[in-house]
Amino acid sequence: MLTDAVEIRDAFVVNIGVQFEIVSLPNYQSREVLLNCTSELKKYFAKDKLTVNQPINISAVYTALDRVKGVQTVKSLTLTNKAGGRYSSFGYDTKGATKNNVLYPSYDPCCFEVKYPNQDIEGRVTTI
Repeated sequence: MLTDAVEIRDAFVVNIGVQFEIVSLPNYQSREVLLNCTSELKKYFAKDKLTVNQPINISAVYTALDRVKGVQTVKSLTLTNKAGGRYSSFGYDTKGATKNNVLYPSYDPCCFEVKYPNQDIEGRVTTI
């Protein structure tokens, strides 16, 4: 190193959406279990918990949903990119950037964000 200069770059914000399907236990109210799952995901993806270049471990998201009282199993979980309009202009191939159940950020400084948790986290209760 010849100098002590530091280059500070802004991180790209990649907005994501979460879609999930759960199966609730028979003696629980499906709507209440779904609301609890959505609330858990809002906490999990809170803006203050995600940092620059932090990958998202999808298995950990499954585990967070499985721990919600009344959930029998998580059938599916999908992370999608939300770009354009009210969202960030940066598109991101979430399917291509996912390997071994981990969504990796780009090589450039990047931060994942669920911008509108009330709209971008969508869940439903299904049967086995």
